[in-house]
Amino acid sequence: MATTPRTERAAAAPSGPSAEPLPDFAGVDVRLLAARTDHAVLGEVATLLLRNWPTGDEAVAYYEDGPGKLLR
Repeated sequence: MATTPRTERAAAAPSGPSAEPLPDFAGVDVRLLAARTDHAVLGEVATLLLRNWPTGDEAVAYYEDGPGKLLR
């Protein structure tokens, strides 16, 4: 009985989180982006963000959300 060598690729191990920090988009003007983009998906996402954006009176932050708080 002859054996045929396997040629399929070995399954890659699942990747973990990247060490690279995410870009900071805090300064993006979402209203301007929604008004000026011609990309269908980006425009829809910006519109949904604006529709669900809380006003200054509705926005809240919790102590647990702060950068100095380590959750275990």
